[in-house]
Amino acid sequence: MMSVIGTTGAVVLGLVLGVALFGMAFAIGMRRAVLAVLLVRSSCDPLFGLTQGDGGGMGLGAALNALVIVLALLFCLESPVLISSAILPWAGFLMTGLASVISSPEPFMKAFRAFLVITSFAAAFALPFALIRSREWALRCLTVVMCSSIIPIAYAFVELASGSAATADGIRVSGTFTHPNIFAFYLVGVFALTLFLLRSSLVSLSPRIGRWLVLYLPIIVILLLLTGTRSAWIGGAIILIVYASVVDKRYLLCLPLVLLIIYLPGVEERLSDLETGNLDYGYAQLNSYAWRKILWQSALDWLIENPSEYLVLGYGLGSFEYYAPLFFPRAVHGVGAHNALLQIFFEMGILGVLGFLWLFVSLFAKLRVGYSFDKAGAMIMMTLALAYLVTSYSDNMLGYLAFQWYFWFVMGVVCAWYQLHSTPQAVDTSTARGLILAPSTEGDTV
Repeated sequence: MMSVIGTTGAVVLGLVLGVALFGMAFAIGMRRAVLAVLLVRSSCDPLFGLTQGDGGGMGLGAALNALVIVLALLFCLESPVLISSAILPWAGFLMTGLASVISSPEPFMKAFRAFLVITSFAAAFALPFALIRSREWALRCLTVVMCSSIIPIAYAFVELASGSAATADGIRVSGTFTHPNIFAFYLVGVFALTLFLLRSSLVSLSPRIGRWLVLYLPIIVILLLLTGTRSAWIGGAIILIVYASVVDKRYLLCLPLVLLIIYLPGVEERLSDLETGNLDYGYAQLNSYAWRKILWQSALDWLIENPSEYLVLGYGLGSFEYYAPLFFPRAVHGVGAHNALLQIFFEMGILGVLGFLWLFVSLFAKLRVGYSFDKAGAMIMMTLALAYLVTSYSDNMLGYLAFQWYFWFVMGVVCAWYQLHSTPQAVDTSTARGLILAPSTEGDTV
């Protein structure tokens, strides 16, 4: 969406909005502010586009990012245990990212903004460790994430009805997000969360809520198919296959439907595109996967020819897009790596890759804690994390900020809940049945 204000106006408006957001956060309480942000963030991209300057920079989106980071920092000061529970797994990746800001060929503020975006992912993961002190609050957090999907999904049907989802590549719905890919990965996360709520031994659903969630699943799947995002389809298929094979074998009956889905209009076209355009000659039109492979090989060849600077810290945040025209003649302005690990390696070097892998090793270890008392829920969340890694092979995952917030927030909620449940102290598990948000018995301010 095009901006309606200039860059200077965006900076002023961003500062005003930032002050307003912080004032509202402290007025309603920090914990309620976190839930409010997660409730509305999935629907805010159209508004963010209106408040951002022509050259990017400060706007409502940037102010909201700053709010999330500051709230996480304040909670860390209140509960230093967060540093070991939630921040330490991110420490190596964040420190490498900060060091890569200095070496970036991009202007300092642009590279630093990229670092703050990554920091906001860590903040989204850390916040649940401060919020969750009971089963009630864990359910409340997950309910907020589920409710955040209502407007994007409803808007997707408006897109379909109005015809605005039609593109040169066929029908591709994007909901309230800026790109169909972001909506697709968000739906994959909501799909996994729905399965978690249905099967986790820590969640007690009323029959009515359970039926609504079961009915919600096919809606999510249909819209996921209509995004046209093939890598998200793979991620969703991984979750469904593992779920049907390990968690609930009744869903094995649904697996033949996956084969039938391949022949649906739109889906078949997106898959058949990969059968042509695989040869790079003359003015031939490459398919998206062949184009990616040439891009990746060109980037690796360039790194091999220029090895001295990238081995440790890489060429700096934002450097892939900056240097892409040098090694990839097809590059247009803003071309991404379409491979999260390659992007991290290019921009943050070996240390960045090791920090990223350690983050997921730590995540799987935290989820593994719940395997003894919540096998189904732990398996679903670990499969979602696996799907994230698999889809990182062919997508600009680090650029999908809204999806990243929800992914890491849900992971943080589950990890914090497992940590709380496994502690020897007595834990109140009698309140908040299912998805009903009972009144809090805890303070909402700090």
